[in-house]
Amino acid sequence: MEKAKSYALKLLSKRDYFEPELRSKLLLKGFTEEEIQKTIEYLKDQKLLDDRKLLERYKEINLQKGKSPLSIKNKLYRKGITDVEFSFEEELKSALHLLNFKYKKEKNYADIVKFLKNRGFSYSVIQEAVNKFLDGEE
Repeated sequence: MEKAKSYALKLLSKRDYFEPELRSKLLLKGFTEEEIQKTIEYLKDQKLLDDRKLLERYKEINLQKGKSPLSIKNKLYRKGITDVEFSFEEELKSALHLLNFKYKKEKNYADIVKFLKNRGFSYSVIQEAVNKFLDGEE
């Protein structure tokens, strides 16, 4: 187990991992299921592995970058995280941030709607974001 713990700590020193990601890495390295489980429990006890906190931070960072919830959910799904919810306000804030970054001068309603639609935002958020954006609200 010491080798598994040492390897896991080495991985976590470089970046944060979700539990399914870390479990997969340890499996690929050839550790047994029992070693992996004990290592995961140890890391959780030491508060070095917390999927809930990492998920919130991951969502916040990607929403600030203007990523749509659909895009974020797809990335998280590939990391082994399947239970993710976004509030209307989170999605709206992300869409507005993206619009403020993307559109500086010309503001064509149809182009903006198409832009957000292609990024995977929901229709209700697109309507609200475009109206706020074109009205100059934040």
